[in-house]
Amino acid sequence: MAYDQTNSVYPATYSEPSYITRSGASKFPNPWMDIASEYVPRDINTILELCEFLYLTFGTYRTASRRVVRYFLTDIVLEGASDNERKDYTDFLNNDFKLLDQLANIGDDYMTYGNVFISVYFPFDRYLICPDCGLTVRSDKIEYKLDYKLYDIKAKCINPTCEYEGIFKHEDRRSPQKERVKLIRWNPKLIRLRVHPISGKTEYYLEMDPTFTQKIKDGNKFYIEDTPWSMLEACMKGSTKGGPAMFKFKDDAIYHLKDATLAGLPIKGWAIPPIMPNFKLAYYIQILRRYDEAIALDFIMPFRVLFPEGGQGAGGDDPLSMMSMTHFIGHMQNMVEKKRKNITDIQVSPFPIGYKVIGGEAKDLAPKESIALALDELLNAVGFPAELYKGSLSIQAFPVALRLFEKTWGALVSGNNDIISWLLKKLSRHFMWGNVTGTLRSVTLADDIERKALSLQAAAGMDISKQTAYRPLGIDYIEEQRRVVEEQEEIMKLQQEAAERQQASQASTQGQSGGQQIDPNTGMPMAPDPSAGALMEPGATPGDVYEQGKQLAQQLLLQTPPSMRRGELVKIKHSNPTLHAIVTQEMDNMRNEMARQGQAMIMEQSKMASADSLPSPLAVGVLVAEQVCDYNRGDLRKIAMQIKLGREDAKRAFHYVYQKMRGWL
Repeated sequence: MAYDQTNSVYPATYSEPSYITRSGASKFPNPWMDIASEYVPRDINTILELCEFLYLTFGTYRTASRRVVRYFLTDIVLEGASDNERKDYTDFLNNDFKLLDQLANIGDDYMTYGNVFISVYFPFDRYLICPDCGLTVRSDKIEYKLDYKLYDIKAKCINPTCEYEGIFKHEDRRSPQKERVKLIRWNPKLIRLRVHPISGKTEYYLEMDPTFTQKIKDGNKFYIEDTPWSMLEACMKGSTKGGPAMFKFKDDAIYHLKDATLAGLPIKGWAIPPIMPNFKLAYYIQILRRYDEAIALDFIMPFRVLFPEGGQGAGGDDPLSMMSMTHFIGHMQNMVEKKRKNITDIQVSPFPIGYKVIGGEAKDLAPKESIALALDELLNAVGFPAELYKGSLSIQAFPVALRLFEKTWGALVSGNNDIISWLLKKLSRHFMWGNVTGTLRSVTLADDIERKALSLQAAAGMDISKQTAYRPLGIDYIEEQRRVVEEQEEIMKLQQEAAERQQASQASTQGQSGGQQIDPNTGMPMAPDPSAGALMEPGATPGDVYEQGKQLAQQLLLQTPPSMRRGELVKIKHSNPTLHAIVTQEMDNMRNEMARQGQAMIMEQSKMASADSLPSPLAVGVLVAEQVCDYNRGDLRKIAMQIKLGREDAKRAFHYVYQKMRGWL
């Protein structure tokens, strides 16, 4: 097609052959004009259909391309906003949206078509509003139909007091359901582009599927309910004009992933699929495979022939001189049939039988080596390393190779990162979340073992943050530190509970043995340890020890702050276990006595008060909290239940005392 140079910025296209094609025309045939050149597609739709056919039928190319796509899909790294917001984003992208699976499908489309058109479907609920009474109802709760002349909805109001029937107002309201958000990959064969030759601005149009348009026209609610109104309008307008319905995407509503294309190609806005520049190699491989198929059909199984050997019959005569060929064939077929039924059957022939095998040369004729060489050449030309599509890739000495491999597919890598950023902006705008940016971790960071080791060393030397060092390993350092702290707190809690149980057990054992220690091996009371008199005066009698323990119990319970009481008890236990048992026992006795006094006081007050003016659980809690300081949960529950109140009142009193003890009130 020639352009007018006076009205176009494009140079004229001449029909005369170039110097390259004319220089040897009179000497040798043009080597570029081979058979494959006659089958090269000339328009974008045919190119896309051919590449789609090759991807679906060329198993080796399909597997290699899938491995390349998934090789670059590392974990997603988010930056910006707060930790909680990033955690919400990560949870949504990985669990609800399954972004890595979506990127894998996008990469498969890119390897096939070279062009990927995607958009985000945000859920909505359509409401119909009666213009007469103002009743608002969801569209799936009312019968309606589309008006193709007015491009609107007709319905009858379901309000019993309203009899309106006609055009209803419609409103698509945003839905907060995150699980309904979907990523749409549009069929590139239905996409139409309009590109400005100077500014490069591109408008994207979708040619609506005629089957889908007909479903809309028939009023099928399954298709109407979840279709945006602008697309419904396009279907209605297209159907009225008789041609295919065309829908124009809004700016930034669609993302076009593509590779760079030569400026001289007349496909402005489109990219050439990766396999298309190697079309001749693919054509050559297909010729070899078709030849191999013909060999497999005709030469793989040999053809066996039975025949009578002439001149070997009775008297040296030809066997055919004594029988007809028809009789011979029937006799041979009968022999073969009996042999197949009974492999041990023995047959008798009146003359020698000749046997000959014809064909079966498939192994020598099959072009296996040619196909393998052509296949390797094709995949290497596309950009698939042989180690990758053969499944033998070694990563031990590959930092440079990985970097080169990543740069070879730079459009795919940068395209994935751009898709993530574009998607995050849309999610932030729709759900009003915090602004974050995201990328896929580079494979040179994810697979370079030496770099990982250096990063860990730099983090240990405080040269870089530990968050940066651990990120290539898929570890969130802050989250792990939070888990470590929680784990340590839980361990301390378990140790504290074990120590309390041990103290209670020792106090009970010493109480049963009259305050003496019990030998764990013999179970008999042990003599007091002479070295355990650090808190007793020399020559102290058991009565003196008891009095000292009673004094210490009063001092610890009434004068020592609760935060210091446990530490003092531990010191006494280490110095003199016998004295420690007396102190703990006396403290328990004092607490029980205080509880009984509080109970008696409450009962006395209840006698003086009316029947419906019992003391409140709060008063009971205050009274008990003043007398009890460091009981565990079991002790507090027991004391609370001893108070003669209702079960719910005792429970509330217990909770108050426990919270008071822990300093929460």
